[in-house]
Amino acid sequence: MIRVGLCDDDPVLLKKLNSFVSDCYAENQIFAKAQAFEKGQALLYEIKDGAWFDLLLLDIEMPGLSGMELAARVKKLLPKALIIFITSHMEYVLDAYELSVFRYVPKADQGERLTHALLDAAAMVEVQLRESYIIQNQNRLERIPLQNLLYITHEGKNALLVTDLCGGENPCRGNLSLPGKENLCFRVRKSLQQVYEELDDREFFFIDRGCIVNLSRIISIKENFCMLKDGTRLDVSQSRMPGLKERLLEFWKRHI
Repeated sequence: MIRVGLCDDDPVLLKKLNSFVSDCYAENQIFAKAQAFEKGQALLYEIKDGAWFDLLLLDIEMPGLSGMELAARVKKLLPKALIIFITSHMEYVLDAYELSVFRYVPKADQGERLTHALLDAAAMVEVQLRESYIIQNQNRLERIPLQNLLYITHEGKNALLVTDLCGGENPCRGNLSLPGKENLCFRVRKSLQQVYEELDDREFFFIDRGCIVNLSRIISIKENFCMLKDGTRLDVSQSRMPGLKERLLEFWKRHI
């Protein structure tokens, strides 16, 4: 499902935009859920409160928090979110270059251009979903890009997903990380085996009973450990070492 956030200070235009987005995705059999906001601050509060959006359609000229300011703040919280500006002020296009905005659509020309933008965004979100690990329950929805996932270990009854992301509200400093380094970690109440079965086994490997490594992050294997690109060193059990070497060689051959 694609989660879409809409923000425009004009309630009439916002209602029309909401209907357009819902109809476009329904007609193309794309499962999407849209949520509308008249104020950028309200959208920002929702995200800070844990809401996740794959796609945001924002007006630029809004009182209080402008669309440009809103996009800059959202990118810090949801760096993978795609942003489409719906605006009458195309002169802002160059000013927003650093925000990596997905598309600009003039308010006066929304029909076909907006449809194409929505469908292109849906295709990109689908790719992102395939390349992510999703944590979902009644109170939580988080998406972890696989490219940022270093390894998975356990913490009591939880699986602990350690990434190369820094800061955030869930820092951890485990004995597998570099001294003084904090990684952004995600806890999920599942066994390591359950998490492993949800991943592509061509991309991940059990290096011992208590640790799964992302093969794409390994740069070398030496004696009884493997070294990751960020400098993390992970011990490998003697019984798993031959299998790791074989699997890693296969992985490297596929991606060279």
